[in-house]
Amino acid sequence: MSRFDDLLKAKKLKPGEPDVSPSTALSKSKDPNFVRTTVYLPKLLHRQLKSAAAQSGQEMSELVEKSVTRYLQQFNPDDNI
Repeated sequence: MSRFDDLLKAKKLKPGEPDVSPSTALSKSKDPNFVRTTVYLPKLLHRQLKSAAAQSGQEMSELVEKSVTRYLQQFNPDDNI
């Protein structure tokens, strides 16, 4: 139990609204639908990706996932990846 638990619970849920706080959501490392992989990127590209993630408020992995999905759809547009 963290001393910040009360602050994290400060957001009040409406009746019937599910609690999707970080404590109830599965992290990607624990989610069986995700696989960890390693890629090597040039430093400049990594820096640009990190900056884009910060500016968009998304994780770097989300941006990579979207980019790879779009790339693969070029080859098989009927595939719902």
